[in-house]
Amino acid sequence: MSRPIIEIEGFPELMAKIKMLSDPKDKKREVLIILRQVASVTLKTAQSLVPVSRKQHKARGKLIQPGNLRKSLGNITGKSENPTVYIGPRAKGSNDGWYGHFVHDGHNIYAKGYRRKRIRGANMRAALKRTAGNPYMAKAYEATNGQVTADAEKKITAFIQRRIDKLS
Repeated sequence: MSRPIIEIEGFPELMAKIKMLSDPKDKKREVLIILRQVASVTLKTAQSLVPVSRKQHKARGKLIQPGNLRKSLGNITGKSENPTVYIGPRAKGSNDGWYGHFVHDGHNIYAKGYRRKRIRGANMRAALKRTAGNPYMAKAYEATNGQVTADAEKKITAFIQRRIDKLS
């Protein structure tokens, strides 16, 4: 049986701490929490910029109340391997913001009963008119971009420092 040349005291404890730090689920969870905190500034700005209709309207067989799009704005957690948080209108669960992109980008209005072709661009001449878009999300992003980036850098740096401090 061979003996090691050098024996380091506390090596098993150090290895256990390094393995504890490398838990990807734990890291992703903490980074997502930080990203949600940082994105809250953009969310508040977007909620203040989103247009609110004056009256209720009907779409997809449901009545959509004024202010519905504002209520549906929120954090959307990305499904990619890297921690990602999006801000925008949510359409799942009790949120009904599926029409947010129509408000943001505008859309064509066709005659009632018009059957659309599935070819991209084929319907442009058949449209009666086009509603103007209101890019509320782009405005919110532009208004808060520098602040969010600086805040994210600070918080992620603090997170990394906490991880380093756990080692010692």
